Amino acid sequence: MSLIIKESLKSLLYKASKPILGKVGKFNGIHKRESCYIFGDGASIKSMNLALFADKKSIAINYFPFHKDFNAINCGYCVNIAPHFFNPHLGYTPQKREHLNGMAKNYKTLINGRPQVNYFVDLSNYPFVRGENVFHTFRNIPDNRLSANFIGNSINCFSGVARTSIMLAIYMGFDHVYLVGFDYTHAPSRKLHWYEKGQGVVYPLENYNKEFFEIAKEFINITTITLDGTSNFINAETYEKFTGQAPIYRENTELVEEKYLKMLATWPDYSIF
Repeated sequence: MSLIIKESLKSLLYKASKPILGKVGKFNGIHKRESCYIFGDGASIKSMNLALFADKKSIAINYFPFHKDFNAINCGYCVNIAPHFFNPHLGYTPQKREHLNGMAKNYKTLINGRPQVNYFVDLSNYPFVRGENVFHTFRNIPDNRLSANFIGNSINCFSGVARTSIMLAIYMGFDHVYLVGFDYTHAPSRKLHWYEKGQGVVYPLENYNKEFFEIAKEFINITTITLDGTSNFINAETYEKFTGQAPIYRENTELVEEKYLKMLATWPDYSIF
């Protein structure tokens, strides 16, 4: 299928799905003049006491809801925009299929068990996960109240969950977002996740989402919380200065229940044990 045909089909899908996507409209501007945290999956999380971030509303992305101390933060929103994440994964290797189906099942359990938290997932998952606290997203937010220069009209905000979560924070009216565990925004930047073994690996990534952040800063103040570094093009503050406490490292086995670690370990690219 050609790229032109795919884009045409996506445009038709977006238009046809506006009644579903429009549910997100209830969140427009509800957090005006507030600040929030967005929790990512970077390894720096392993050295942070989450209870020190309970003073603001939070948005959590990807697998952060599986953190043992998730309930220590004031989380109102979770974002997982992976296309087809909740679909039956029939076309993968047995190992990857086990991982994706297992994590999707566990994630749905979290959705059902935390009705006070709102979950944003990709529209492709609509046949497989729905609920009062589930909101489907795709391409942009179909809201006629938005100005023509809204960030979603200026740049693709669905090419990665970091972009989507910040775009949603802007849509909700937050005026300052603190990024926690977004290690690609640190200088030096590191890769590996908090649920993997180890403290992360230095991974030079000087221009991570630079174009997006330059646009986003026109709508919202952004500060990334680092352990001991800075950032190349957004504000940065160390964890110790921000919280008044020194970081204390804990290994992933202290942060994730064993049943989840075993399921995470089925993904061949993760180093869990």
